[in-house]
Amino acid sequence: MEEKTVNITEKVIGDTLYRIESSISSTAKETAYEKLKRMILNDVTNQETKKVS
Repeated sequence: MEEKTVNITEKVIGDTLYRIESSISSTAKETAYEKLKRMILNDVTNQETKKVS
């Protein structure tokens, strides 16, 4: 089993506390930025395909 380092960030906005937990995988093949970019571009392509159909 791979060992992960977990980072916790807390942010208060108004009366709400947001807790963000993030971890880094040593086996990841792409960064979070690359993954989000790929997902957004794929979604745009899918939306354009739906408009043409």
